[in-house]
Amino acid sequence: MTYRVPDTMHELRQRLAKWREVFFAQKYRFDLGQSFLVVLNFTLLIITASDKLQVFFGIPRLRSLLIVLIPLGFIGVWLFGYFMDKVVRAAQMAERQSMKRSEVWANHNEQMDRMERQIKELRELLVQKGNA
Repeated sequence: MTYRVPDTMHELRQRLAKWREVFFAQKYRFDLGQSFLVVLNFTLLIITASDKLQVFFGIPRLRSLLIVLIPLGFIGVWLFGYFMDKVVRAAQMAERQSMKRSEVWANHNEQMDRMERQIKELRELLVQKGNA
């Protein structure tokens, strides 16, 4: 006799699996956008270190501006990651570059080419014997 998981438990696991995918996709996009933090850090450094910008913006203290800029920076990081994910398809491009540089993939492709050549030769031999 085998133990069956109740349907509700199975449904719960499926829901959790879907949420796991959603969370990982968001983390992935955030990671892709992480390189944008260099630009954001540079911008924040300029804003906080420059008295001239304080005069330009007409704000005696930049704290109020930073309260807006920091969340906007994180949103910008996520949006950049979303762009890299959906438009640039960064994962596929990274995989292609890894495959080009991988000795294992080069050997694998070489082996597959050799096998295809041999199959083609066998097919030609079978066709010749069938015609004879």
